[in-house]
Amino acid sequence: MEKLNIAGSFDYETYQYPETPLFPGQIEQNHALRLDFRSEVSIGENWRAAIAPFARYDFMDDRQNTIRLNEAWVEYSTENWDFRIGNQIFTWGQMESVNRIDVLNPRDFRDDVIEPSKIGIPAALFRWKFDNSDISAYSIPYYIPDSFPGPDNFYSLSGGAPIREPAERFEEQWAIRYFYAGDGFDFALSWANVIERLPIFDMNEAGTKLIGTPYKSNRLGFEFTKVIESLIVKGEGFYRFPETELLAPGFFYTAGLEYTFPAIVGLSDLTLFTEYFGKVGDGQVRFQILENSLFTGFRLTVNDLARQEFEVGAINNFKPAGTWLVRARYARDIVEQLRFEVTYTDSFGFFVFPDQDEDGDGAFRVRLRYSF
Repeated sequence: MEKLNIAGSFDYETYQYPETPLFPGQIEQNHALRLDFRSEVSIGENWRAAIAPFARYDFMDDRQNTIRLNEAWVEYSTENWDFRIGNQIFTWGQMESVNRIDVLNPRDFRDDVIEPSKIGIPAALFRWKFDNSDISAYSIPYYIPDSFPGPDNFYSLSGGAPIREPAERFEEQWAIRYFYAGDGFDFALSWANVIERLPIFDMNEAGTKLIGTPYKSNRLGFEFTKVIESLIVKGEGFYRFPETELLAPGFFYTAGLEYTFPAIVGLSDLTLFTEYFGKVGDGQVRFQILENSLFTGFRLTVNDLARQEFEVGAINNFKPAGTWLVRARYARDIVEQLRFEVTYTDSFGFFVFPDQDEDGDGAFRVRLRYSF
């Protein structure tokens, strides 16, 4: 054993909803504990392994509880190739807000409905390595759906009605991706045959239960970033061929800019973001989130001993017009290893799921994080 790395965090967080209940039986607040832990070991020159358990316990809503292994893999690596097998988390795309091309891992919307964490999936990854590029082949034999808040949660999809989410099952999925990095320019081209992360949700005929129906699709995608001094130009897109009659093929794309003003006030850096989400073709029939939308935001990084950060981001939909989502966050260290964070989220007509009620005054989340 040559090297062992252990790191993680233990969180207490509380959610407060000023205007609750929005529907009968809605939970008026949440209090939760979270444990996120990762250990990685290198053995000799060629072997590595990692394990990363995650656990969350909610004192108010047991449907929010979870225990899982986001990572539990073994890897053998040489100069020209490597092979990894086990539970893994993958990342495609570089957008600040939402990476729609990042389709391999399901998301845990119970953890955060706006910025959900990823759920590790069983997979095998083989990667050929070249000087400035690589080719990765993914095999994913098991389908794990996204996890959504329960019917009594503030962000319930059903407004209190029971929800039947898709079940886990064995089903082969695969992807291949070429990635190039060099001279301030990154580029990737991918093909994926996967079950889409977001199922098609609809109420049953009696209007008493929300039912999620998964579907498979083929995706031909690309992504790139270009660094021009303090400016980063980003883009990604994919043409989707859904294997269902409910959806039509369509091209979905995102174009973004990121600009940083270094030391704008003292040592503080200010970063501005803007990203446009668009589509060509019919796209999704029932759900139109991020098909004609603009994200704008900024982040102020103070770079002081407390590592203070303040950021605000908003997504405005042009279709349906007048619908929006906004989030503001402030974070700082209280002492070394202990960090405080407060987040406010509000939206109007943004979530197009059946019976989603967004007429309240948003939600506050306060989090204390101890890192080790």
